[in-house]
Amino acid sequence: MDDPMAGGRSESAAMNLPVWTVLPLFQSSRREVIGMVRESESLGLTGVLAADHLAGWRRPTSPVLEATTALGMAAGVAERRVGSLVLQTALRSPLYTASVAATLAAVCRAPPLIGLGVGDGRSRTESNRLGIAQPSLAVRMRLLKETIAAVRALAPGVEIWVGGWSREVREVAAEQADGWNAWGGEPAAFEVAVEQMKKTNPSVSVSWGGLLDTTRPLDTLRRTLLRRVDSGAQALVVALTPPRASTLRRWAPAIFCRPTSRSGADR
Repeated sequence: MDDPMAGGRSESAAMNLPVWTVLPLFQSSRREVIGMVRESESLGLTGVLAADHLAGWRRPTSPVLEATTALGMAAGVAERRVGSLVLQTALRSPLYTASVAATLAAVCRAPPLIGLGVGDGRSRTESNRLGIAQPSLAVRMRLLKETIAAVRALAPGVEIWVGGWSREVREVAAEQADGWNAWGGEPAAFEVAVEQMKKTNPSVSVSWGGLLDTTRPLDTLRRTLLRRVDSGAQALVVALTPPRASTLRRWAPAIFCRPTSRSGADR
């Protein structure tokens, strides 16, 4: 296995592209969540984000921490930014989500980020297991727009991202949100989507997120990030596996070595 500390600290220190990491919510340890917050801050990352899931990752009965509750815990210890990526707008009313955003804005020491999404096949499976029917895409798109409007009204100034690859979601992101996040996908598809987003709204912030498996070679992990930056990413959201603070501590200084974005800025 590669030495994670080989040739990376000086370049990592010079990095100015915003980099977020993801809270470890597929477990039941408060210590792991707080440890991830503190480790990300010690490394100078932009902040931590919570994903919205209702069931365990590999088994439905495995532990999972609820996203908005975990965000409150993270906000209690974080000096830097916390946020969501993404909250499913079909699980909460627009005003409920707006209240979450307003609460985070009031209690966080740094501006929060609210990422919103309409759900996917995995979220449908999770909802069905709990007896929650996932609405049609048309209803979920309406809820997304209404939630953005509610957050704007109740928590003005809170940064809003919309996550998802579909054309409809990208249009809402470009027209109504502050940023768009693409999770996974191929670099070529990401580059095309970025170009389309920027034509619609040149000021929209574009980010890429994904899982990085630390059993793979370091050069492969670095190339994954570099290719997204070269394709137009202005911020990165990285979930290292296994999802622990110790993983971040060991690998982040080497993995996050890359040149600056062509046009990115930390909003």
